[in-house]
Amino acid sequence: MGQRNSHQQRIVEVLADAKMPMDVENVRMQTGLKNWESTKSILLEMVLQGSIAGEKTTKGWIFWLDLERARGIKQK
Repeated sequence: MGQRNSHQQRIVEVLADAKMPMDVENVRMQTGLKNWESTKSILLEMVLQGSIAGEKTTKGWIFWLDLERARGIKQK
């Protein structure tokens, strides 16, 4: 479970630095994760947890860090 948490932390860091939403492949490359399917699985899990935001587009999923929501979660 610790490795999955470190992957999630790296994903949050990458998305925090991103100027625009990122697709699965870009997140995978920026975080150094090896497997596309695993990266997508972690990203979708994080969307369900509310850690990040995501949306399915006509070309696939995109993800971003919802800073307003993240600030609200941290203040509670």
